[in-house]
Order: sequence, then structure tokens, then C-alpha cells
Amino acid sequence: MKTYNLAQALKQKNRLAGEVARGREIVQRENSRKESQPTRADVRAVFEENVAQMRALAACKGAIAAANAGVVSGEQGIYGKLNLQAELRGLISFLKGLNTKEGEEVERVGFLSRDEASRTIYVATITRDEVDRLVATYQAEIEQLQDEIDEFNATTRITLSA
Repeated sequence: MKTYNLAQALKQKNRLAGEVARGREIVQRENSRKESQPTRADVRAVFEENVAQMRALAACKGAIAAANAGVVSGEQGIYGKLNLQAELRGLISFLKGLNTKEGEEVERVGFLSRDEASRTIYVATITRDEVDRLVATYQAEIEQLQDEIDEFNATTRITLSA
């Protein structure tokens, strides 16, 4: 594990956020393509790297939040969980909007009586079924994090002036 000052950590967070956004753009653009088009990216590898970067981003955000709250022991505690939960929600939203078009599509080209049918076959690297499974997995992780957050909230005591 590398130690950063807060300014460096903020730069790292911004770099990771940019990489996550760029990876998602690639996955969205390349996931569903015409069968006749060459593959321009390894969608599965980009997606898996994107999930790893998203987790690193959540950890970075948690560490920054903990540092801003005066917690510098290296333990992110609740901040890491809250940020991971937020990033997972964003990932689920991304997955639900992912283009997963597959199969044959007949398109009409031409004008009126001169219409011709054009058949196009689409292939998707990450299919709708896989999206559904991933969403369920990430939703279960969010629920587990929520249970831990609820436990923290129920057992953490603070003093307030009335």
C-alpha cells in the first residue's frame, strides 16, 4: 500500500474517476456490435478492469473522507463502505443501460416500393442475462454493506449539545 498526502490522493481520485468513465464508455460503445464488424476492444477485460478501478476509486474516496474527518489511521471504516455502496449503485445503473442488442435484425432500406430488406446480426459480449446476474450480485453486495452501515449507525454513540 502506498502513502499519499491529501493533495496527491485527490489527484489519484480524479485520475481513477476518469479511468472509470473512459472504461465505461468503451464497454458501452463496443459491447454490442454488428457481427461483420471487427472487435476493437476486449470488452470483458475492459469491464473487469473497470470494476477493479471502481473499487479502487471507492477506497480512495473513503480514505479522503476519513482523512478529512481527522481519521488517519489507515482504517476507512464507514467511509469506505458508504463510498463503495455509492459506486456499486452507479455500476448497476450503468449495467441496466448497457446496450446488449443481440440476434438478427431486419432493416428496410430504400423508398416505398423499392424497399429492400437488409439483415444484420448483432453480437453482445456482455449479454442481457449476464447483466441481470451481475446486477443481482452487486445488489446483494449493496445490501450487505447496508447491513454493516445500519449496525454502525445503531451502535455508534455521539455527543450533541442540546
